[in-house]
Order: sequence, then structure tokens, then C-alpha cells
Amino acid sequence: MTTPNNFFDKIEAVLHSKRPFVLFSKPGLSSVKSYIQLDSESYTINDFSESGFVFAPFDQFKDCYYIPTHKSSFNEMEFAEFEISSLTNTSITKEDSIHHIELVIKAIEKIKFSELEKVVVSRPIKFTLDNCDPIQIFKNLFQKYPNAFTYCWFHPKTGFWFGASPERLLKLEGKTFSTMSLAGTQPYTNSKEIHWDKKNNKEHAFVTDYLLEVLKDYLDGIKSIGPSTLKAGELLHLQTLITGRLKPSKEALKDLIHVLHPTPAVCGTPRELALDFIKSHEGYERDYYTGFFGELNISNISKARNAKRNIENRAYHRIKKYTDLAVNLRCMKLINTTAVLYSGGGITKDSEPNQECIEIHNKIQTVKSIL
Repeated sequence: MTTPNNFFDKIEAVLHSKRPFVLFSKPGLSSVKSYIQLDSESYTINDFSESGFVFAPFDQFKDCYYIPTHKSSFNEMEFAEFEISSLTNTSITKEDSIHHIELVIKAIEKIKFSELEKVVVSRPIKFTLDNCDPIQIFKNLFQKYPNAFTYCWFHPKTGFWFGASPERLLKLEGKTFSTMSLAGTQPYTNSKEIHWDKKNNKEHAFVTDYLLEVLKDYLDGIKSIGPSTLKAGELLHLQTLITGRLKPSKEALKDLIHVLHPTPAVCGTPRELALDFIKSHEGYERDYYTGFFGELNISNISKARNAKRNIENRAYHRIKKYTDLAVNLRCMKLINTTAVLYSGGGITKDSEPNQECIEIHNKIQTVKSIL
């Protein structure tokens, strides 16, 4: 297993070469992994049959970049532990709050007088960093959010991105499929009794109902467990887990991703009406915020005992491909010494503008707290 010094020495070297790389850690695991591309080419996804680490935008029609497994080196460091280092002390401005309240009011009005049921509206907020060390930013994320999918991604076409996502887009191991509905938010107050109001329950139901409806054409034995409460940093979310097995006629990962992304959790419902509102009113380009990232069609080689023959100290290799993708939430883009943080919230007819503004600031703090 790679030592911490060797592991990060390799990342330091690639920082100077400007080759694509990614540092990441899966939820609940103590290891940090990396893919470092061996050349400087830009590889884009064609049909999601490719193998590597993918970084996809919110807009389905824009390029998805990936680091191919066959053109990269893979490294892993177990039992990672780091010190958190402060990088900035900048606060959110009053102007940011006013602008978001106005956006929420427009969304509520649109919902009341159209067929739009829910729309997710978001804002980018900028901070100037005193220390913009990408490796330290990742270490802070990893140390503070061990139950999130944390990452540091660099590609010449996208720049630096970082995140600590609580939401899985999909996981596929062989034909075994899982995803989650994650919608509804409130601050964590250390209370044993957690109450979810009508607005949050309805927002969560929109996402869950959509996923169950579109996935029934792709999965056999579909099951849902929830909703339950998930703690992500200092926030609580409503979560429903959904599982099943791919139907023999529905094994194209491209089609599955298309029906899932973007989900009502990051876009709204109906999807096209929500997309139209977002493009017309948010006033900025989301880029890779609310896109997705993760390992795509990775060969998982594991050792297991051949129990039938009861032969000790002998093993066989079982090769199974897996895909594990997360929604790009609680993320930021680094541009020189400027950190651009992104946050959004689901708006329904029951939304209250000031409360939505508080929620978006609470979400911003997830990444802001590591700066």
C-alpha cells in the first residue's frame, strides 16, 4: 500500500505537469484513491461503455470528460488522517441573500400559475482564498466529511473542482442496481426527535415517485426503503434507498443515466419545464455543479475461497465490473485564488423565500467550513 508521502508526492508532480488527475474517497471508508492520467490528451465519453473516472456536467448535451483506466496509474492510501488547515475567513454578503430570495419568489409564482410542480434554483458564491493549495483543500474535505463521496478533480478543460457529495446517482455491480432519493433539508440540532414538515415531505416525494416510475422499465424486483433521515455534515436530509436488478433488455448504462440525470432532486419536475426555468432565471452557467462524477465500468478483482473444493490457501479471481456515481453537490470550483461555491434548494408551492435562503446558506457552509 502506498505511503502518505509517496502518494501525495505523485499528486504534487502531476500538478506541475497539468495532466488530468482525481483524488477521491468513498463514504465511510478510510482510504484515499487516485487516478493520474499518463498523457495530456482530453478524453470524452461517447456512450458510457468506457472505463475510468468520469466528470459530467449538469447539461446532458455538453462534454463529459473522463480519465481512462488504461491510460492512467491507480494509487491507494489506507487509513488516511490529516489536519484541517484554515484557508479563508470571508463571509456571505447581504446582496447574495437578496438575489436568491428574488429568484425563489419567481419560482413560486411560476409553480402557482403553470404545470411546474417543483424546481431547484441555485446560486454561485465567490470567496477569495489566502491559501489555495488543492491538496490541502481535499485533505480538509476528507477529514471533515468521512461519510460523503469526497474528491479533488483536475482537467485542463474543466479546471479544479472539489466536493463532498451525500447523494448517489447510481451504483451498478454486475446487474445489481441501487440509487437514492435525497431531497428535503433541515439543520442538525442534536435533537432526538426530528420533525419533517409538509414542504420537505412533498419535495422528497416528488423525487422518489419520479425515480420509481422511470426505473420500473429498467429494473426487476424494484424495492424502496424509506424515507429515513440522513445526516450529512451539519445538515439532515430525507433519504429513500431504491434497489433492483437490471432487466436483460435494459443493460445499456447510457440509457439508465439519461433517465436519471438530472433528477428532480437537482432540477425539478416536470423535467423540461424545470430546465426551462433554470436556464431562463438562474443567470449563470452551472457547469459541473449538479452534474455527476465517479468510477465508471471498473473491473473489480477480488479474491475468494473455493469453498466447494475446500482447498486451503488457494483462491480464484472473480472479475465483476462496477460503476459508482455521485451527484456533484456541496462542491466548489477553484479559479486561481477564487473559490466558487455552489448551493441550491428545491422550490414547491409551499416554499417560504426567507427559509429557502437560510437553507442555501446552510448548504454553502458544508464546503465553506473547510476553507
